[in-house]
Amino acid sequence: MTDSQRLLEQAIEHQRGGRTEAAEWLYRAVLALDVDHAEANHNLGIIEIERGDLDAGLDHVRHALDQAPEIGGYWLTLVEGLLLAGRAAEAAEVMERARGLGLDSPEADALAQRITEAMAATPASTAAPLPSEPTMPASSAGNDSLLLTMDDGVRIHVPNDIDALPTYLLLEREDWPEPELALVRRLVEPDDLVLDLGAGLGVYTLAMAHAMGQGNGRVLALEPVTEAAALLARSLAENALETRVVLQQRAIGDGAGEVGIRVRRAARPHDLGDSFETRTVGALTLDELLADAAWPAGASPSLVRLDLAAEHLPAVLRAGERFFAAHDPLLMFRVAPDCDLGALRQAVETLGYALYRQVDALSALAPCGTAETLDARRRNLFACAPARAERLRARGLMV
Repeated sequence: MTDSQRLLEQAIEHQRGGRTEAAEWLYRAVLALDVDHAEANHNLGIIEIERGDLDAGLDHVRHALDQAPEIGGYWLTLVEGLLLAGRAAEAAEVMERARGLGLDSPEADALAQRITEAMAATPASTAAPLPSEPTMPASSAGNDSLLLTMDDGVRIHVPNDIDALPTYLLLEREDWPEPELALVRRLVEPDDLVLDLGAGLGVYTLAMAHAMGQGNGRVLALEPVTEAAALLARSLAENALETRVVLQQRAIGDGAGEVGIRVRRAARPHDLGDSFETRTVGALTLDELLADAAWPAGASPSLVRLDLAAEHLPAVLRAGERFFAAHDPLLMFRVAPDCDLGALRQAVETLGYALYRQVDALSALAPCGTAETLDARRRNLFACAPARAERLRARGLMV
């Protein structure tokens, strides 16, 4: 368990017991370690709002939302705080935005009714106008996509839909919010071969290809969803990276042939009712990818990013026996806070790998301890063999 997680659990226990002074001190200790900790910001904001320190409380809740806009309760806290501050028009604006992002619950309905009542009681001359729809940037690239710019100057096509989660996050943060992206930009060297298996819209593919500069490196990107692959292809052309990236519309899996994948029809945060459709796509294993015609002859990958559910990782790794016998790349893979760390550790240890997590403040990797629990905001873990770890330490990318 990390220091911040231990302090957070103690703070929550004090807050639930009504010992708000102790809870506040501990939340501030968490934020001293990680100023962007979403839950600590949110819970501290609640304490401040309840004691009447509304401006500070609202600032902390907004900061929590910046870090974790997918958590509906944070939106509700912000609306509640704005109502307590007598800012009904702003509360209406936030609620409208949250509803547009899919927030739907009895608690939201009750707050919406309170907003209506508060607005009705506000004299017309003092009520602020409701906001207009968000203005799309001038760099929009047609009816089906927007063209946005990330921190490293890379331009990326995203769905022309403010309610689509990737679009919302990139517009709000002006870069992808996962802290691991900054590390990946440092990891990639000019002549590397890197794999992005489950590339999506290409945030990581584009960042890695861009980081290669004028080198001779290559990115092999697999993305099975037609719409995402089409937008990624447009982004590659926009950044003149088509010759550096091999893009294939296939999935990585634990067997060859065709597989069914679930595709969300509308990726909106908070919307529990979003439906999925199942599509049949071509798939191949890591071993088959190694023998594929797209594989650069004689090249050895330095980094493999696997964007798949953590529970599927062990089977995918088992289907890459020849792949890992021939190569020792750094693995990056997605996780959820409730994933089974023991199962993941066992899966990578069969390869002779050890498990690592990123230390965000250092933008470097550190061993992921046996008894450790994941921070709620952690979205990716890493794994590598001892020789690769030594090379990363020599570059200052591992502690």
